[in-house]
Amino acid sequence: MVSSKSFRPGTGSEYLVKLMNEDKKGLIRTLGIVSSMGISVAVAIAIGVWIGLKLDEWLGTKPWFFFIFLFIGIAAGFRNIYIIAGREIKRDGGDKDN
Repeated sequence: MVSSKSFRPGTGSEYLVKLMNEDKKGLIRTLGIVSSMGISVAVAIAIGVWIGLKLDEWLGTKPWFFFIFLFIGIAAGFRNIYIIAGREIKRDGGDKDN
């Protein structure tokens, strides 16, 4: 016979809801990381293009600084992705006990 103290109706469903909430938190966290990567790439490229255009305008060297700073912006964007991904890998690796 099962005692009333050890048997709790709804425990399985409460566990399932908790598990689903953890999955949703993980999904939202992943979406946040991916969107921050995209935003950081776009902002780095935009800043590089803006600086290049302003230097070309100021020095009269149209398209040279534009292209130079475009490529610098692209490199900075990929560097941001590398940093964000590395930070997340360290965070995920530190949480797991192997």
